[in-house]
Parts: sequence; structure tokens; C-alpha cells
Amino acid sequence: MTPCPYTAGKSATLRACNGEVDPGIAAGRGMRILLALAIGALPAVSAAQGRFADAKLYVQAGATSLQGDATHAMNVGVMVPSGLFKGISRDAGPLTLHWDLWGGHWRSHHADGTTGGYSQLGALMAWRYQPAGPQSPWFLEAGLGGSVSDGLYNSGQRRFSTAFQFTEVLAVGYRFGPAKAYEVSLRVQHFSNAGIKKPNPGENFMFLRLSLPW
Repeated sequence: MTPCPYTAGKSATLRACNGEVDPGIAAGRGMRILLALAIGALPAVSAAQGRFADAKLYVQAGATSLQGDATHAMNVGVMVPSGLFKGISRDAGPLTLHWDLWGGHWRSHHADGTTGGYSQLGALMAWRYQPAGPQSPWFLEAGLGGSVSDGLYNSGQRRFSTAFQFTEVLAVGYRFGPAKAYEVSLRVQHFSNAGIKKPNPGENFMFLRLSLPW
């Protein structure tokens, strides 16, 4: 095997020599995938039931566990009604089927005592269901989509091999306030690359979200 040349100060060259994918290249690939998801959402957004009058802004915070070395995350995003799949009964209102678009930041602890920060963009389509009927304040949600970060996540115990990750979410929420316009929800969200590249340990977060009218 041909030895790698001396590459002091040239981390990208060293990574390439060792057969590693540059995080910038990986992030670029993931960004293109995420951009395709966003472009696909635009027709549904423009035809959304109720348009932006029914959209909601939200903030959410969460962590991978309650332990001190857990990875913490903070997201800011928007939920926009989708006009896709007209055959779906809109019993849960305009947000029965909706796009969930967000930007966020993860903060992880490494095995050597240092920390790492990762900025993230994400998009998913979510389906909402009110088991007790349209007038009930309680709802359930399930969603599927993707996210991309500006680096390869490393928590010390878990290391991602790709900047792009698929994501799935399950949530239970409660609507309150005037016209039930405000919402609080507890959410479980999983991230993994579905085996595109190894290692693929995945990561799970528990989030608390507060949503308010646009």
C-alpha cells in the first residue's frame, strides 16, 4: 500500500488519503437532498388549505437522555398545511397533513471531555390525528423526512458517518388558548441514515415543543 504523503495543515487531503469523506462534501450532498425535499414542498405550500393563516411557528428543546453527558438540541421551525393527498379527511383541521420545516443546533459531549456543536436544517411531512374527535384538544402526530448538518455528529459513544439523516417522529400534543390556537407537545424523534453508510448508530431525542399562530 502506498503511504500517504506528508500533509501537515491539509486536513482535507489527509482525510482523502485515509479514505474518509470530507464533512463538507458530505454536508453538500445532504443539502442537495434536503433542498429537493423543500422544493417538493413548495407546490403543497402554495395550495395549502387555509394558506399561511393556518401555519404555526414553534420552538422546541430536548435531549438524548436525562444524564449529564447527553446531547442537547434546540430547534426553531414552522408548520405549514399541505394540500397533498386530497382524499385524506381533514378531521384534525388544516394541520391534518402538514410540512414541518426547522433549523436547529445540537450540542454533544465527547469522550475526551470536549464538546461539539452541529447546526442542522430539516424537513418532514407529518400527519395529525385527533382520536377523540375534531373538537378534542388532544392530538397525535407521526412524521417522516430528512435533515442535514454542517458536520459529522460525534457524541463520544455514537458517531455518524453521513451529514444527511432520515428522521421519524411520534408525538402527543394538547391545544389550548383562544380558539385552541396554541399547542404544547411531547415528541420522540429518531435520526439515522438508513444504512447508506456505516457506522449507522442512529440517535433518539425527546423534545418538548411550544407552537403558536403564525
